[in-house]
Amino acid sequence: MSLSGTAPLVPVSDVARSVRFYTETLGFDQVIDNPAYGYACFRRGDAMVAILRADDDEAINATSQHIAAQIWVESVDALWDKWKSELSKLPEGRVRGPLDQPYGTRELHVKCPDGFLMFFTEDRPSAVA
Repeated sequence: MSLSGTAPLVPVSDVARSVRFYTETLGFDQVIDNPAYGYACFRRGDAMVAILRADDDEAINATSQHIAAQIWVESVDALWDKWKSELSKLPEGRVRGPLDQPYGTRELHVKCPDGFLMFFTEDRPSAVA
């Protein structure tokens, strides 16, 4: 049996705000919307992220401090060019990059409104010495 994908399930404090972030700022399509459960799921290409309303500040704090997702992309620079006008509107500290890493990747780091960190990553194996 093959696996077809994965989606981090991110606790959020404000579902409507998070829906706007993923759809308007990052251009994901909302593929599941279940307001009764405070749940939504988003897709862009093969990448998916799901959100779930959390009334527990400790869960949101733990996610913002300890959980991240790496999302592979063809071109970090192309993504940056597409998103930079929207990303520039985010509070300071929510965006970092694009930057080259010593382990052979180029990355763009973006935090959602509740602090969930996404590493949009381009593999550059020839850059590893």
